[in-house]
Amino acid sequence: MKAPFKFLDSYSQGDMEVFFGRKKETDNLYDALSGVKHLLVYGPSGAGKTSLIECGLRNQFSDADWFALTIRKGKNIVESVFTAINEVLKNKLDPNEALNFTNLVESLFSEKYQPVYLLFDQFEELLILGEQEEKESFFKAINELIRYKVPCRILFIMREEFIGYLSEFEYLCPTIFQNRFRLEKMNRNNVQQVIEEILNAPFYKDKFIVADADREKLSKKIIERLPDAQKEIELTHVQVFLSELWERASEGQKGLPCLEDTLVKESDKLETILDSFLKKQLTAMEEIFGKKIPLEVLALMISERNTKLQLTIKEIKEELQAKAVLLEEVQVLKVLDVFEQNRILRKLGSEPNIKFEITHDLLALAVGQNLTEDIKLRQKAVDIYAIYQDRTALFSQTELDYIRPYQSYWDYPVKLKEKIQASEVAIENEKNRALTEAIAIAEREKRLSEKAKRRSYIAIVVAMVAVIASGLARWQYQQAKVKSQEAQLAQKKPKLL
Repeated sequence: MKAPFKFLDSYSQGDMEVFFGRKKETDNLYDALSGVKHLLVYGPSGAGKTSLIECGLRNQFSDADWFALTIRKGKNIVESVFTAINEVLKNKLDPNEALNFTNLVESLFSEKYQPVYLLFDQFEELLILGEQEEKESFFKAINELIRYKVPCRILFIMREEFIGYLSEFEYLCPTIFQNRFRLEKMNRNNVQQVIEEILNAPFYKDKFIVADADREKLSKKIIERLPDAQKEIELTHVQVFLSELWERASEGQKGLPCLEDTLVKESDKLETILDSFLKKQLTAMEEIFGKKIPLEVLALMISERNTKLQLTIKEIKEELQAKAVLLEEVQVLKVLDVFEQNRILRKLGSEPNIKFEITHDLLALAVGQNLTEDIKLRQKAVDIYAIYQDRTALFSQTELDYIRPYQSYWDYPVKLKEKIQASEVAIENEKNRALTEAIAIAEREKRLSEKAKRRSYIAIVVAMVAVIASGLARWQYQQAKVKSQEAQLAQKKPKLL
């Protein structure tokens, strides 16, 4: 038997019996929807936005009041809107209608005769992960839907730190900021009250025992061990902690587990509890499926920011095959099933469009922190390859030297490999050209040097000849001078009689 608490799951429509502490916010959200076509619901991460919508708000409406579809970005948000609506239609639509949201909603309303509500959960995924064309197409289509007459209301549910990203698309959907609702986290006092209500809930009477005297002491002990950013606490953290205490209390226990404050340890921290839970599950699964196999599957399902991603079974199989993780299709399905049973993954949608995702970003973060060095380097290689492939120019030797070590962790994609080979050929050609040019320059300099030497020899010879000629001329001059003097002396001697 597993712990009866929500753990990392959001509250859903069927959890109203144990959904405590949000009545006021639920009523306010219901009122905020009155008379508006769309509403931006935002708040900090962990405030419980999804639970407020899926449990609190859904229980405010009767089936006749609304027909609500929760939509996530998925691979492409436009396709996700089409798939979500087309799945519930009796008369299926042509995929070419995907961009025409007004026709999609009109078709849905004409079959259901209920006001349509489109709930875009974790809407920030579109803003931070979507392609530019995808974003622009969505906001154009959603603006047309907002202005259309069919009874349809739209909720954009997102983390508040990403609201600024919407400004870029305000020109496509001018009213995007017009109607807003902010959900805050609970303070310590409210959370303590929620814990006490959970421990006293009739729904849990056959799941565990808590003595009346221990209820307040236990709730205070739990509060002390939870992260307390700005005096605010996430209810998800409470669920994780309660689940851990239930597991401890149930060890070796034949009857109902007894929750009491002595179960809380001084060393208890949310991070260590989640990390311990994940490691325990991975170790158990490795004995069945092989070393690192379960972690390899989870590694596919987190982004570079260690947030959760949605993948179909087909995408998971293709990714594993691309990473040379050898796992039969039957085994892939078994791994996913075990992860789902252990509340690490959840299943979304229905056949044939089932997707899987990690149950919470907190657990996705724990997965990211448990990745082996090989997996991290392989993922880094994929990111680097993507950047290199976007380059139009050939690579330099420095760039090739940087990327080369990653090949041992992840082989180059075909196009990148071709570009690397072309770059290597171009570099080699450039080296050969430079060498040929250097040799030519050396030969030219040698010829010039030899020519200079010959000129130098000639100059020396000419100089020597000049010196000799000058010496000879001087000698001849001296000789002539001597002869001239002798001649003069001879003329001056008296003639003999």
